[in-house]
Amino acid sequence: MINEIKTIIKNYLNNAKLTSLMIGTVVNDGVKISDKLTIPNELIKGNLKDFVKTGDKVRLIRNHGGQEFYIVEILGIPNVLNTMTVKIEPITVTNGMTISNIKIKGVSR
Repeated sequence: MINEIKTIIKNYLNNAKLTSLMIGTVVNDGVKISDKLTIPNELIKGNLKDFVKTGDKVRLIRNHGGQEFYIVEILGIPNVLNTMTVKIEPITVTNGMTISNIKIKGVSR
């Protein structure tokens, strides 16, 4: 009997979707997943929440139960990481030198 219960639990956990990956669009009151579902801002978590703006497409992870959603990626926006070089519009500084790229030493908010 115990082995049957263990098998049932194991099969349930293997087939249950404990998390789910979703794509949505940021709107004023949350993230719109479909015409019928908009996730309210109160349920959205993650560091990237502070950086999204209306109209951005985002990738979210939904936890089991659907009470928390984490933004893991803003689609279409390249990441800036340590040691990368970023090309910029040319800037002429006071000595006449022109700067057209910047090497990133550290990334912070």
